[in-house]
Amino acid sequence: MILFLILLIIVAAGVGLYAMENTGSHDVTLWQWHWSAVPDWVPVVVAAAVIGGLFLLYMLYSGLVHGVHVGSMRRRVTTRESTINDLRRENQGLREENARVRSELRGMDRGVAATTGAPATPERDTTPAHQETDREPVMAADAADRSGTATPYRARPTFGERVRAFFSGREPAGY
Repeated sequence: MILFLILLIIVAAGVGLYAMENTGSHDVTLWQWHWSAVPDWVPVVVAAAVIGGLFLLYMLYSGLVHGVHVGSMRRRVTTRESTINDLRRENQGLREENARVRSELRGMDRGVAATTGAPATPERDTTPAHQETDREPVMAADAADRSGTATPYRARPTFGERVRAFFSGREPAGY
C-alpha cells in the first residue's frame, strides 16, 4: 500500500513535469468522439488516472480476499484450539481416573499382603505378560518407608514386540 502511494507520487511528479514542458495543444479523436485544443498533458493524466484506478480496485479486491482468508483461518484456529483444549482436559481426567484405579488396585494388593503376610492374589490377573510377576509382598512399615519412591523405569515394548506377543497368544487383542 505504501509502495503504491510512493509510486503514485512519483507518477504525479512526472506528469507535472510533462505538463510544464509541453504547453501546446492539439486535436484528439477517439472512435466517434472528437476534442479540439486538448492540452498535451491531458491524455497522459487520463491514462495515469485509469491505471491508478485499476491498481486501486485491485488493492481493494486483494485486501478483501486477504481479510476473508485471515478471518476464516482465525475461525479454524480458534475452533481447533478449543478442540485441543477439550481433548487435553479429557486426557487429564482420564489420566487421573487411571491413576486412581491403579492406586486402588495397588492398595487392594498391599492391603491383603499387609494383613495376611502372604503374597497378594487379585481376583483376576491384571499384569501384562511382558512384566515380571514375582513381586515381594509389601508390609505396612515398608509402605511407609517407600511412599516417596517411584517404581523403576521399564521400557515399553516396541510395536514389533507387541505384534509378536499378540500372535503368540501372550497378549490380549485390546493391548
